[in-house]
Amino acid sequence: MRKMFFSILALGCVLRAPGAWGEEALQVSKIAEGIWAAVPSSGANVGWFVSGDGVVVVDAGGTPAIARAVLEKIAETAKKPVRTLILTHSHADHVGGARVFAATGARIICHENAASTVANFLLAPPDPKDPADVKAPAAILESFSERMLLLAGSQQVSLFWLGAAHTNADVVVYLPREKTLFSGDVAINALVPYMQSPDCDPPGWERLLVRLSALPIEHMLPGHGVPGPTEGVQATGAYVQRIIRLARMLIEKDVPQEFYLPKAAEPEYRIEGVPLNDKHLANIKAVVRYEREHAKKAPPEKKG
Repeated sequence: MRKMFFSILALGCVLRAPGAWGEEALQVSKIAEGIWAAVPSSGANVGWFVSGDGVVVVDAGGTPAIARAVLEKIAETAKKPVRTLILTHSHADHVGGARVFAATGARIICHENAASTVANFLLAPPDPKDPADVKAPAAILESFSERMLLLAGSQQVSLFWLGAAHTNADVVVYLPREKTLFSGDVAINALVPYMQSPDCDPPGWERLLVRLSALPIEHMLPGHGVPGPTEGVQATGAYVQRIIRLARMLIEKDVPQEFYLPKAAEPEYRIEGVPLNDKHLANIKAVVRYEREHAKKAPPEKKG
C-alpha cells in the first residue's frame, strides 16, 4: 500500500486586485471536454478542468498577474469557482501566482518536498510597485507523499509522485475517465527539458517516463510546449535517456568540457531536432555532475 501524508499550514497571503497594472495576455485552448489550457507569454502553462461544483487548476503561472488573467479565463470558460490548486513542483514559473488562487479560498496541494518552498511563495510580501496589492485571508496548504485521490461524483483525479525526476517533488495529475495527463515539467512538448535543478534525478526521470508511457493518454497538458499532443512523454524520455548515456561516456573517457558539444554532435549521441546550444550544453554538464557525485556515494563493490 502506498503511504499518504498530509500537512496543513495556515498561511497569510496577498492578492493583487484586478486593474491595468501587470495585465497578461494568454493563449487559451480547450484540449478536451471540460478541460482547458492557458499558455502565457512567459513561464509555465496553466491548466484547469471542471470537477463537481468547481474547478481544479494545475499550476499557478509565474506571476500574480498571470494568475489573475487565468482566473478571468476560468470565469469565461468553466463558469465555476476555483476549489483546488495543484502545484506540479515548486519552481517559480509554476508557483509564482499561487497566492492569488489562495486568496480566492482554493485549497492548495503539492508534494511534501515542495511544501516549504511553496509556503515561501504564499507568504511573500506584496510587490511595492503594485499599489493594488491587498491582504487576503489565510490559506490552507496540503501536501502528500506518494499518492492522493480526489473524487467529485463519478470523476476521479489521481495525483502521483513517482520519485525524483525533474525535481524531487514532481507531481503528475491524471484523469482516467478523460485519459488526460497534466505532466508538469517531467514531460514537455518542447525540444529541451530543464535538467539543471539541484534536486534533479536523471535516472529517476527516465524511470518515471517509462511508467507514464504505460498510461492510456489521449490528451496532455505539459508544463511547457503545445497543449494537447502526447508525444512529449516519449520525446522527453528519449532526450533524458540520451543525455544520461552521453554523460556516462564523457566521464568514462575523461573528455574535457570544451569537447562536450562536439561529442554530442556525433551520430551516436546527436538528438534529432535539438540544437547544440548553451541550454543543451548546460544539461550535459549538469548530468555529468550528477553522475560523478553519485558515483562517489555508491558503496564499494564487494570482492571475493
